[in-house]
This record gives sequence, C-alpha cells and structure tokens, in this order.
Amino acid sequence: MRISIFAIICLLLISCQPATKTEDAPFDQLTQLIDQYANDALQPDHINSIAVAVYKDGKMYHNYFGELDKNAQNKPNDNTLYEIASITKVFAGSLAAKAVLEHKIALDDDIRNYLESPYPNLEFEGHPITIRHLLTHTLGLKDRRPKEFGNVIKKISEGYYENRVIDYTMTDFLEELKTSEVNKKPGTFYEYNSAGPELVAHILGKVYQKPYKELLMSFLSELDMNDTFLLDNSPEGSKDIANGYDSDRKIVPKDKNPLTGGAFGLISTLPDLMKFMKFQLESDDPLIKESTKILYEDDDDNVMGYLWQDMGIAEEEGFYYSKTGTSEGIQSGLLLCPDSNYGQIVLINNNSDESFDDWIQLFIGKIEPDLIKFPKINLTSLLKSKFLENKEAGVTAFNALKDQEDKYFNTSLSYALNRIGYDLLASEKNRKEAIEMFEFAVKKFPDNANLFDSLGEAYLTDENYKKALENYKISLKLNPNNDHAKDVISNIEQSKSIQ
Repeated sequence: MRISIFAIICLLLISCQPATKTEDAPFDQLTQLIDQYANDALQPDHINSIAVAVYKDGKMYHNYFGELDKNAQNKPNDNTLYEIASITKVFAGSLAAKAVLEHKIALDDDIRNYLESPYPNLEFEGHPITIRHLLTHTLGLKDRRPKEFGNVIKKISEGYYENRVIDYTMTDFLEELKTSEVNKKPGTFYEYNSAGPELVAHILGKVYQKPYKELLMSFLSELDMNDTFLLDNSPEGSKDIANGYDSDRKIVPKDKNPLTGGAFGLISTLPDLMKFMKFQLESDDPLIKESTKILYEDDDDNVMGYLWQDMGIAEEEGFYYSKTGTSEGIQSGLLLCPDSNYGQIVLINNNSDESFDDWIQLFIGKIEPDLIKFPKINLTSLLKSKFLENKEAGVTAFNALKDQEDKYFNTSLSYALNRIGYDLLASEKNRKEAIEMFEFAVKKFPDNANLFDSLGEAYLTDENYKKALENYKISLKLNPNNDHAKDVISNIEQSKSIQ
C-alpha cells in the first residue's frame, strides 16, 4: 500500500517533536544529536573509538562509540583507562594556584629560590625565570628541554622503556638544567614545553615538603577521582590502559613520565574526568578562580592561565578555557565555559592528521555550537536523517519547523542542505549520497553560488573533473567574486584530467 506524501510529512513532524513535555526533553534531544555526531565522526574510518561527555546547566551525559581495537568488539566503557597526556598539566596548575592562595609561593618569585643549586644561567640580562613563566610556557630557554631529557622522551615514544625502568630522574633533569641557556627575556616569548610544568611540580614538592605525587593523589582523592593515577617510571602498570594507534594504525607505546609528573603521564577514566569538569563548573573553591586567571597573552593568540590554555572571552558564550592532550596514540580535550555553564570532553584512541581533523570537527565544530545554543536545538542536525530518507519530505518538515525560533537554530534550508552534503562528503563511502544531496540543493536554490561551489567540490573529490568544472563555472557566473572557483577552474583547465 502506498503512503501519501501528506502522511509521510505528518509522521516526520511527529517524530521531530520531544517525546514528552518534561524539562529534560530538550536535553534528551541534545544528547541524541551528540550520539549522531559521534557516529558520523566514525564514518570516515580514521578513528577507532570515541568517548564523549557533556555538561550543560547542571545536567551531564556521556557515551561511548566504536571499538578500542578494530574487530575486537571492545567498546569503551566507564572502566576504560586513557592517557590524558598534557591535560596532566592543569592538575599541576591547580595545585600551584592552591599554593599561591596559601602563600606558599608567589607568581613572580624567582624559581631559583626553590632550587638546591644557584643556577646563575636561569636569567636573561638580569631578568630571572619566575613561577609565572613556568605556568605560561614563557621561560625564554634556547632549547625547549635539556638534550638528554629530549633523548629519553624520544626513546619512550619508540617503546624502548616499555618493559624497562627509565634510567633518567628528576635529579638528572635538574643537573642538566644547569647547562640550559636563556636567550630571551622570560615572559616575552611563548614556547610550549614540558620543562616548566615539571619544575612547577618539583617546587610544589619542596614548599609542601611532600613528594609531588602525594600532593597530586591527595587532590585527586578530594575530587573522588579514584581511577586516576600517574604512569611513571615503573615497568608495570600499563596493561589495562586503552591502546593508542598511530597514523599507520599500529599500537604505540605508552607515554611514561620519568620525572615528577607535572607535564604528562596521568591516566584517567571518562567518569573521573567528568568529576573534574563538574568541579570546575560547580565548585566555589577559590583555586578555580585563581587557576583560570589569564597570566599571559600575546599577538599570536597564545593565552595562558595556570597551565590552562586556549582561554578567552567569546562574544556569545563568554569566558572559556580549555586543555588538550596528545600522546603517541590518544587525543583528548577538555573545554569549559562557566559563563554559559557548559563543558565537554572528547577522547579518541588514534593519532593521525586525519583522525585529529575528525576529532576537532566533532569537538569544536559539532558539539560545542549545540551546547552554546541550548536549549535551542540544531534543526539541521535534527532533520538530517529525514532528509536522507526522503528529501522532499525533509524539506516540508524543515519548513514547518524553521519559524520556531524559540526552539531551533540553523533554520536556513540552503545552509541545511549544504551542511548535510558536507557531512556526507567527509566519508568516502558516502560520496555518491553527498553529490545527490548537493544536486538536490542546487535544484531548490538555482541562484545560490555557494551551493554550486559545493557541488563542484563534491565532483572534484569524486575525480569527475568535467562535472566539477561545469558547476564551478556556474558558481562563478552567479558570483563573479568567487576567487576559489576561479582558482579551481584554472587548475582543472590546465590539467589533462578533464574527462
């Protein structure tokens, strides 16, 4: 029996409405979209698995996708342990903020006040390295790290110490530091490094007269983060940690930390990281306000707090701060926006250029915009599956909802079709469907230069140069200022690949 288009539209509209009228319904819609985004991010097959958590206005959600190891049917779960790499730094930063508030240290203290040896080399033209410089990656060192320490890091990444005790300690590091050269005024030049955070951790151990690891574990215990620990100099302890994969899809060694543990080396679960996210967004502990003060910024958009980075004030969402971590095989990110009361965590167990692009698109390009706009829901994403099932019915459903500006955003149909087309184009196996979506879009909007440009790009990706040229020329005719189309047309016409 054939179903009328009217009946289809009714079904689509009903399915797009919240299942209940409870206050949780918009958040449920949001979490469904997050699941959709994560599953879409797996489609190009650059990422094995994804772990996602979000916080918005007191509500939290998390979920897992894919397999940690291909064809092993081992989906991540709440017990999965991940290397969080440089996110380790913000815990050292938090403890430093606590020490400042307790007057154990001061931001502008000369670090040599806390070191056992004189270190006359740790200054530039009378300007010493201070605690502030350690926290903001502005030490002014000629080399990011001492030579032998760099060699040890390289050997760790190559797996040399996978089953060996690392023959390099903080004592060796401090001795090597005596040969380091400061060739720039501290506080004037940003260069990301591990030396600063490790020195922060060492100094904290000195002022509290306790091993830094003890200080760190006590802090984690206060946050009920009982599944978070340092992967340090031990030859054991890494067996239950999620495998990370490099660009060749090979398992990579774990990033053990041979020093104090201020720069990298923390292992955690997603639920534990969620506790830290909630602490940042809900607690009134003074160390949060202190640790998120902006301590350094420059003209290259480097903005630093107490080892937090990528900080600032955005026009729509207000103050935000974040930290990412990249180990040999794990990519992680934590983003917090207290003014808009949201946060998110995204972890993947792959490290390649392609997986990074997919991760950042999910992290910043997909999830964050929806958190910013909530309780409004992304209409384009909400109806994506409907468009793919029945394009005309999807258009009718979209048009029926687009004027409800109190409930939805991304309510331009041309934008919706373009966005869905690009989502499909991101996966090679969906290229045909992407072309079909863009073809449908230009029929609906025959005067839209951007859509013809997109269709041209889809054909170019599919190596159909004749069709690509045809659509780029239409785009250029509709918009003579489309320099991108001019360049592509020139490149195609100069090649011998036109078929």
